[in-house]
Amino acid sequence: MIETNIDTTNVLILEDFFNKLSHIDQKRIFTNGFRRAARPLTQKAKADAPKGKTGNLRRSIGSLMVKDDIAIIIGAKKFGRYKGHHGHLVEDGTAPRVRKSGGSTGTMPGNGFFENAYKSTYPKIRGDIQDEWYKEIDKYIIRVNKKFK
Repeated sequence: MIETNIDTTNVLILEDFFNKLSHIDQKRIFTNGFRRAARPLTQKAKADAPKGKTGNLRRSIGSLMVKDDIAIIIGAKKFGRYKGHHGHLVEDGTAPRVRKSGGSTGTMPGNGFFENAYKSTYPKIRGDIQDEWYKEIDKYIIRVNKKFK
């Protein structure tokens, strides 16, 4: 049997500090950390996405904050200047479709670019999330210290 001794004093101090922050600051720290850690995924997905005629899908891949949660969503954005409306079709493909007049519109085979990007970058992202959170907490502390000097 292997016995280990771990000093959790610093972790408890950090957890107590974090719990005293406002919800907005907590969300900012976590989402910025998530975004930084997820950069390899967004870059790989952009590289693997088909170029297409306009390149709209590649340009629209990125991350968005979830409104009422401490989380982000990574995928094709569909608002404003982003035109990733067809991202799900390229990823998953389509079933045979028929017009009301009876003519076929054909099918589109799935590419799976995003799933492949996720599978290849997940181990790195998982390891980087905690490091990025700590960096964001350090930045927050530095920013607050400058503010009150």
